[in-house]
Amino acid sequence: MKLWKIVTLSLVTAILTIVTACSGSSNNGAKPVNQAGNVSKDNQQQPASSEENIELTFANWISTEDATKDAYNQLVEGFENAHPNIKIKSLGIPFNEYKDQVLIASTGGNTPDVLMANQSFTPAFGNANIVQPLETILGGDIIDDILPSSKAGVTFNGKVIAMPWAPHPNALFWNKTLFAKAGLDPNAPPKTWDELLKYAEAVAALKQDDKGNPIYGIGEANKTGAYTGQMLLRITLSHGGKFVDDQGKLIVNQGSALVESLQYLRDIANKNVAPVGAEIKDLRAMFGTGSLGMLVNGDFGRNTFRTTSGKGEVFDKEWGVTTVPVGATGRSETVFTEHQLLISSSTKHAEAAAEFVKYLVSKDAMVLYHKLNGVMSSRASVASLPELNEDDYAKVFNEQMKTASPFPTGNPAFEQAMKETSNLTVLATTTSEDIPAIIAKILPKLQELYAAK
Repeated sequence: MKLWKIVTLSLVTAILTIVTACSGSSNNGAKPVNQAGNVSKDNQQQPASSEENIELTFANWISTEDATKDAYNQLVEGFENAHPNIKIKSLGIPFNEYKDQVLIASTGGNTPDVLMANQSFTPAFGNANIVQPLETILGGDIIDDILPSSKAGVTFNGKVIAMPWAPHPNALFWNKTLFAKAGLDPNAPPKTWDELLKYAEAVAALKQDDKGNPIYGIGEANKTGAYTGQMLLRITLSHGGKFVDDQGKLIVNQGSALVESLQYLRDIANKNVAPVGAEIKDLRAMFGTGSLGMLVNGDFGRNTFRTTSGKGEVFDKEWGVTTVPVGATGRSETVFTEHQLLISSSTKHAEAAAEFVKYLVSKDAMVLYHKLNGVMSSRASVASLPELNEDDYAKVFNEQMKTASPFPTGNPAFEQAMKETSNLTVLATTTSEDIPAIIAKILPKLQELYAAK
């Protein structure tokens, strides 16, 4: 049995595209903070007049995606209607290019006023000293309302450097039509890990649809990339693994969890139960077109599948969602891939930026975002609203959030480490090499990343 270290470390990849956005000196007295919690020098800030016409640059990826661009436009419209002197300029960047482009723009002195991030990006932005602490500028009412699991993921050395926006807990979607064709009860999803494997094999036995397209029982990301590494961590949870111990330290020894997780991925690949070489966007498209029996995905899945299916809301009749089946721990284990909001440490309009962030996480904005995309809230007072618990779909994700774990993202190299970790999945699903040998091949690289910090 080999040891596996979940590691994080600092390495920011450089790309050639340079992004420019509006920025300058902050005006509310807030000081830049790095990932270690150190405050940089003051920028001689002055408060802006409430009558001043202001343009805020908002770096995000949701304005670039078909499934979320309508929600983005309506959220911005709602804010601008309530704040007629503030205009939002979207800096839309595709997700796969997002972190690198923001960091390069910031290196050139052009940090956007407000930044969207996820759990992988936030530590890198904090370590680059381009964002500011939020306790004072957002206020205690909002900071104290953050769900504990979410707050832990944005707190670095006692400073909250990002506002959790939408937690996106991952639950299990299943295709009712394929279940029925496979002789399974379309209204009875798997409740245990063993049932998940059994049902996946039954659906995969259909082999292809009436157009000759292949049908798979379940989809798991197995193409090189940070997301694939993150999903391997999710799978290890169901096999009894942990991210951190009771003292909050990274776990070194995963016991049998990693080996069993990689064996699961190998088995479903070798049996053609799952497609090989797929990334998450491929799997979402396959689920939406009815060629994938099951997929673990976030709460935005409903709108994504409506879009990819081409059927809109009618497609809702063909699938269901439930909590991730119980594995070795006796409970539903999963992760949440949270979207977060940050404010530049060099913005000229920190107070206006704070107003925008407050609006995006407000009751009205989150109810709208939930209605359009099914997302949940990371604020306790908002998550408990009837409007965010109006149907079984919402209730499943609120229930799933209770057992969803945050990723151990307290280091800016988490994403880089996850890219390296994804090679475990790739080798397990594309070679016949002994799994312990695969772990022994990749582990030193992870150890080197970890030791270098």
